[in-house]
Amino acid sequence: MFSKKVLLICGFLLVTGCAGRPQVELEIVRNEVAKAYVRGAKVLAPTDYDAASAALHDAENLVYRKRFGEAREVLNRALLHAAKATAVAEERAVELEKQYQADIKPKVIIVKKRVKPPIKKKVAVPKPQPEPVTPEIDFLNLVTVSVGETLFSLSSRRDIYGEPYLWPLIYKANRDQIKDPQQIYEGQVLTVPRDKSDQELNAARKEARESDLFPR
Repeated sequence: MFSKKVLLICGFLLVTGCAGRPQVELEIVRNEVAKAYVRGAKVLAPTDYDAASAALHDAENLVYRKRFGEAREVLNRALLHAAKATAVAEERAVELEKQYQADIKPKVIIVKKRVKPPIKKKVAVPKPQPEPVTPEIDFLNLVTVSVGETLFSLSSRRDIYGEPYLWPLIYKANRDQIKDPQQIYEGQVLTVPRDKSDQELNAARKEARESDLFPR
């Protein structure tokens, strides 16, 4: 199920298991988790995608606490889950496409009669079936965390909300990746909720102002 590339990367992570900060390994695993997301694994292979995302987050916390050996072990587990999630998502997408193609082929009903000459009858053609639901990835609703950024600063960006006190919207939409609102990491790919109602926006502002996590 896994490609040779992923197996080589796993071997690389094991070989590079030195005592220093595993920055290269972190970037590799982040890229593989992001790749799985783009392939639609969050919908088509949620079990492995969630496991990969959770393991990556745990590894980032271990690196933050300078427990580099444990972090590398968790990174290997995250990489395997991400690779499996990508493979399963791709296989599922192919199956859905085949099913869709099979459903839209017209089925001709042949009516046989013993009476001569045969009586011509209209061929019944079934109505096309609706397209199966496939995951939609909207890159306009994704943002990659840069060095030193926080939820407060992300929410302040003009291309996101342009208002720092809406950071709870980003936090709640990414609870699978963010355990602590004050801890996000470089390279994380976060979902940015759009089209929120005025009531939801006001609720987020109120929550942010009542919180002691960021400056008011």
